[in-house]
Amino acid sequence: MLFPTFTFILGFLPLTIIVYYLLAEQSHISARIWLIAASFVFYSWFNWSYFFILASSILVNHLFAVMLYRNRSKTVFITGVIFNILLLGYFKYYDFFVENINALFGTSWTLKHILLPLGISFFTFQQISFLQQIYNNTLSKCYSFSSYSLFVSFFPQLIAGPIVLPNEMMSQFEKEENYRPKMENIAAGIYVFSLGLAKKILLADFFAVIADAGFVNCGGNFFQAWRTALAYTFQIYFDFSGYCDMAIGIALLFNIQLPVNFNSPYLAANISDFWRKWHITLGRFLMTSIYIPLGGNRVGKFRNCCNLLLTFFISGLWHGASWLFVLWGMLHGAALVLHRIWSKFLGFSMPLLPARILTFIFVLLAWVPFRAANWGQAQRLYSAMFAPDSWNWGTLAPEYYLLFAAGTIIVFAGKPVCVLLKNFRPSWSRTVLAAALITVSMFFFVKYSPFIYFNF
Repeated sequence: MLFPTFTFILGFLPLTIIVYYLLAEQSHISARIWLIAASFVFYSWFNWSYFFILASSILVNHLFAVMLYRNRSKTVFITGVIFNILLLGYFKYYDFFVENINALFGTSWTLKHILLPLGISFFTFQQISFLQQIYNNTLSKCYSFSSYSLFVSFFPQLIAGPIVLPNEMMSQFEKEENYRPKMENIAAGIYVFSLGLAKKILLADFFAVIADAGFVNCGGNFFQAWRTALAYTFQIYFDFSGYCDMAIGIALLFNIQLPVNFNSPYLAANISDFWRKWHITLGRFLMTSIYIPLGGNRVGKFRNCCNLLLTFFISGLWHGASWLFVLWGMLHGAALVLHRIWSKFLGFSMPLLPARILTFIFVLLAWVPFRAANWGQAQRLYSAMFAPDSWNWGTLAPEYYLLFAAGTIIVFAGKPVCVLLKNFRPSWSRTVLAAALITVSMFFFVKYSPFIYFNF
């Protein structure tokens, strides 16, 4: 089930909220079980086989958690991590590995064409972080199985994050006051949801039209190639930002606060700053679970640079079973190494404006292999951008100029949701704006339009 659908907005969401609070008046456990059941229905709506994958993952990981509670055994912890990696590896990387083995050794192993369960990368990383916190004795308390199940399956963040930590979520599921509706949270939730919905439907999906056409055929044209790259840069921004906003808004309807996952990343002054603003919870996981265990910045300069490259090699591979994603990850890793050398080892700095422009241009260029369907497509776009065959401006419908203008203003001058929520007060103007954005967006519910991060 997708957020921007009539089924979700007019059926699933209001029904889930109403029954949740009605049950909460009688029993918090009943309300929690209802929300778990609703989350499983939401997830299984895409494919009923997903139910068994998610349920099995939760049950097995909880078994490892119980064993770790009793005895923080390194063997149990490593076994639990290996289980999660193998589960993710089978569904996401089996065909990728087989294809590469066949290419390297001339074998003819059969591909299984396994359907990737939505959100498996997210709930796998979440459960690894859960086991890690138990093993490191940083979990604040032993939570119930129902709290753990809801921590993993909570539908607003199940499919595309944020990758939440146990302490910041499960404690909220057990707070007495969170089982009573709060009008300020409901008003804020609807308002933020409407902003995210508009970003996805009215901006991201329209930028997708330009980006999709341009990646298929940029025709060696300089302006079309750069326009294509910019369109995708804006598309993924509004697509992911829109999802994050909607997830935060829906969670607030249940009095649950999700962590900030997106904070004006295209205003970053360097690539390190970009990763503090883009997919914040993924960066946090990579930092605590990979970079720091490798030694982080506590080791020598050379090894520190190697740690950055390896971390972003894994980040690229996490995004998809393709060498293009690995290239994207390594580009960011190499940029972080250069930034580390420039700023930490040599002590240089750059004025804010050119630093922001340079960072934005790098991020834009790095999105090309991230979006390209194959190496040839990425190469053609880069060739048109830097060694074009033609310089014709080409034709573009007038409304798309307005689209680029609106996108630019929102990206570089708009306030992120974390700022809007900090200063939020219910008002008639916000109510009218939310109603208008939802209504207008619903007029464009005409095609299946999944979020980009559903692929990961």
